[in-house]
Formats: sequence, structure tokens, C-alpha cells
Amino acid sequence: MNKQPLMGVASFGAGRQRGAVLIVALMMLLVMTGLGVSTITSTNIGLQLVQSQQRQQEASQVAQNSINYLLSDLDYYTNNSSYLDGNGDFTLSFPTNVSNGMAVTINSLQCLLQATPAGCSLLESSSAPCHPEYYWEADVSVTDNVSGASSNIIEGFKFRYLEGYCPA
Repeated sequence: MNKQPLMGVASFGAGRQRGAVLIVALMMLLVMTGLGVSTITSTNIGLQLVQSQQRQQEASQVAQNSINYLLSDLDYYTNNSSYLDGNGDFTLSFPTNVSNGMAVTINSLQCLLQATPAGCSLLESSSAPCHPEYYWEADVSVTDNVSGASSNIIEGFKFRYLEGYCPA
């Protein structure tokens, strides 16, 4: 007598395994798709953060460039009142290479103090004439209209010039 394996039991177990493999494969595919989507989302968020930080740094640089532009021409200080509008706000158009397409606002440009430096002579014929030292403050705000990034810089500086150019 030959004993044969029970065919019904073996085929019953194999049929259930084939269905289980399909379900496990679909679950693995779903997990891999979820990981892929979350990785892409995370990368996009990281990219947006970097772009925002870059625009913030650009706004700070434009604010500093604007102050440097103001410092480059003594006329803004010697003829300060001609750059003020009816409300007393400082009005100046910045070239594109300074503003980089951002909105630049000069909140204030004012002379804080006029001081006579030590070691000079008040006599006109002297070899060391007195030219007053002027202490000024510039307050500049910059806003990037595209990203909303903004920067504000307040900078103090001094220079020597002829008497009477501090409107304070």
C-alpha cells in the first residue's frame, strides 16, 4: 500500500498563500508610495525654507546697499530739505541695481549732532581749520513684494564738512 499525500490540504494552503502574497505586495507598494510622497513633500518644504531665507538675506543686502547709496553722495546731507516731501518724509528713487526690484523706504535720514572736533583752530588762516563733525542716522526698510521678506537697518555715521549742514 502506497500512502499518497493529501492533495486537498496542500492545494488549500497554497491557494491562501497566493492571495496573501498579493495583499502583502500591495501593502508594501502602498508603504513605498507613502514614503516617496513624504520625501518629496519634505524636500519641497526644505526648498521653500531655503528660498525664503535667501530672499531675507537679499532684502538685508538691498537695505545695506541703499544706505551705501545714500552715503555715496554728499548732496543728500548738504541739501537734505530738498529731498523731503510735504509730510517731511525723505523721498529718493533708487536705481534698479541698488533696489533689486524690492520696495525701499527711507524711514528717516537725520542729522543728530554737529560737533567741533578737538585739535583744530577756529582761525580761518590756520593750517588746521575746524570743520564740524556731523553725526547722522539712516533708517531704511526693504520689502520684497514677491516673497514678503523684509529687512530694516538703522545705521549711524559721521563725516566732516563745512559749517551749517546739520538741519537739526
